[in-house]
Amino acid sequence: MTLIGAASMAAALLVVGCGDNDAKPVSSKAGESCVRTADCADGLSCIANVCYSTAPSSGGDSGSGGGPVVGPVLGGEGESCTSRQDCKDGLACFNQRCTQSTSPGAGGDDGGGTPTAQLGERGETCRVNADCSTDLVCVPSGTFGVGVCDVKNFGVTPTGKTCSGECSTSDDCCQLPLAAHTTEVKSCDDIDALITAEAIKCTAPSAGRNAQLCFYQSAYCSKCTSKTWACTHNTCVYAAACAVTTMEAPTGCPIYSRLGSPNLPCNTSAKKCTGTATVTTPDCSSDADCDDHGVVFDDPSTTAIDKDPCAAGECTCYLANHECYRKCDRDIDCADSKVCDKDRNLCVPSAACQTNAQCQISRGSIDYACDPGTGTCKLSCTADRDCSSTGSIATDTFFSGRVCVSGFCETAGGCTTDAECPGVEGQLKKFCVEPVVDTTVPVYSAVTD
Repeated sequence: MTLIGAASMAAALLVVGCGDNDAKPVSSKAGESCVRTADCADGLSCIANVCYSTAPSSGGDSGSGGGPVVGPVLGGEGESCTSRQDCKDGLACFNQRCTQSTSPGAGGDDGGGTPTAQLGERGETCRVNADCSTDLVCVPSGTFGVGVCDVKNFGVTPTGKTCSGECSTSDDCCQLPLAAHTTEVKSCDDIDALITAEAIKCTAPSAGRNAQLCFYQSAYCSKCTSKTWACTHNTCVYAAACAVTTMEAPTGCPIYSRLGSPNLPCNTSAKKCTGTATVTTPDCSSDADCDDHGVVFDDPSTTAIDKDPCAAGECTCYLANHECYRKCDRDIDCADSKVCDKDRNLCVPSAACQTNAQCQISRGSIDYACDPGTGTCKLSCTADRDCSSTGSIATDTFFSGRVCVSGFCETAGGCTTDAECPGVEGQLKKFCVEPVVDTTVPVYSAVTD
């Protein structure tokens, strides 16, 4: 209950009843609380819930045409306050004490003799949002009934980028990985010097160390070209042709890329470093291929012979992996949490939510809503303050890194340039890139049809 509310209730209680012997309400003095002029002592007016004295008019009338308003007694430095309006001009209200302001003075006299409101800056004590300057709000603190002025929007926006790129061009991949360092090799110059000093013939090197040095020279160092690697989705992919499955040997494949990502051995049939696994013959290229001789690919049976065979018209061929799946025609043909993609007759995951009510009930808060773009439940917002505190010392809170974007709380920050990606000390530098988003939608067979 605020001071004003308490005063109003006390006044109401005093006037209840009848008879001349009943106690009369006590009128407020200058500077004390009021709700109307009748609450103030004679000659005082209630302005902004505070009793003020007024000078008599030139005609002797003590009515509403009086002279300039004389304000209440304001606190000096070190005196108690609940907002800047309680302090003398030039003083701010921090921790409920009037103190010298370090910011340009707000408020004071408007030039017409009437005191204007002094609004609090960030970190000052307040009771309501109206006590704070523009773009600030009154945030509750540990003291009952008193808050602290803090910013409403933080000015921090997500960039959508992360320091996760291994390369921006294929030339970036021509760098010796730290995983290839040894006691005698720390750089490409070390490799060139060893090959020259030991007269190693890289056209026909001996096995072991010599072959490895020659491979490093061609894969990462002086003989590495823009055609040796490809920068695919900001990841280094070995693009040179290979002929042998031996790793880190001439015509072989690298074990590591620039940042140490593992690579696959040579597929000698494809002459690419894609692994030695044998490519199986696809089950289908059309729905007709599934009829009579195809089997339901994702049938839960553990052995191929036990999987459900596709009857005529039962299955459809999914060309992404050339496998047969049981068709669906409507949503109820699919398992729980899946719906039927009627264009492909395949079951796909359903959205996590369809309505705001689903999110509000499942999350136990009406502050959640369903994001139609992603079909997921997210915390809704109108300002950054709805998503996180600022980490202000005055409120003893922490900034969670979340801000309001298009009505939903999202993680803020991210890099904008490569210069913001210093990386881990002693590690190779990363690039600021748009992360690759996997847009692949998994598909499933119908449970029944």
